[in-house]
Amino acid sequence: MENLFLLLKEVNIAQIIILLFSLWFFYNRLDKKIDDKTDKIESRIDKLESKIEDIDRRLCRIEGSLSTQGHCLYSQKNIPERKAE
Repeated sequence: MENLFLLLKEVNIAQIIILLFSLWFFYNRLDKKIDDKTDKIESRIDKLESKIEDIDRRLCRIEGSLSTQGHCLYSQKNIPERKAE
């Protein structure tokens, strides 16, 4: 208990307040920077998702076109194989 009183006598309240204020200030700055980076990353992910959906649509169109023209691998199984002469 005496050690606690000795510690409290030597502690400078102004230094503790300054330290807490500086920690709070730098935490807020860091938090804002992280939020800005997070927003940028989210917007890039949204753009990437739209590009992936566009590529998926294109592939589906190509697949549909090939299957209707008889180029589908499934329809080629019914064609007899030609033997080399």
